[in-house]
Amino acid sequence: MISETKVVPAFLGGFICIYGLVSGFVKERLFLSEALVAMVFGILIGPEVINVVDPRTFLNVEKFTLEFARYVIAIQVMAAGITLPNRYIVRKWRTMSVLLGPVMVVMWLVTAGIIHLMFEIEFKQSLLIASCAAPTDPILANSVVKGRYAEANVPKNVRDALSAESGINDGLGLPFLYFALYLLNENYSTGHAIGKWFYWIWCYNILLSIVIGVVIG
Repeated sequence: MISETKVVPAFLGGFICIYGLVSGFVKERLFLSEALVAMVFGILIGPEVINVVDPRTFLNVEKFTLEFARYVIAIQVMAAGITLPNRYIVRKWRTMSVLLGPVMVVMWLVTAGIIHLMFEIEFKQSLLIASCAAPTDPILANSVVKGRYAEANVPKNVRDALSAESGINDGLGLPFLYFALYLLNENYSTGHAIGKWFYWIWCYNILLSIVIGVVIG
């Protein structure tokens, strides 16, 4: 029997090589992102389709997905920051304030409303799910901010704004997530939930992290 530790690297390497050969056609003619193509490929070789690879047989899927996603997001956010012009956030603070403030709040509420209407669940639960869906994903945004197609069709100021916003708002999804979690906690009254959300999430987790980053940065 062939070991999964040999099958997985073989498929991964094969996918990278083959996609590298056709990536220009896929991105510039079919307008498909790398993330979408990789997801479809994973589904096809997974247990629900041809069942060549079943990760459930050799690892804890939930824990692996969580930790792997952390690494991917951390690398992508760092890459977004490196590619931005010098002192971009300082020079474009008005644009960032609008995108990360009222625009993100509206996106969160609208997403929650759509989820509430589509799945007929409690609005607090919709807020929880929307907090994960509202932030712009830096990996998916990468498809429209890098590459020949993006450079030819998307203005540079728009690409820079998308890179900065997608990198920052992943962290700003945290208060929206915990706001919904605290409201859903049956042991908290509404006032207690909002109070804990303010001092524990905003003051301790966010503001103190910013201070530490400024001091050691």
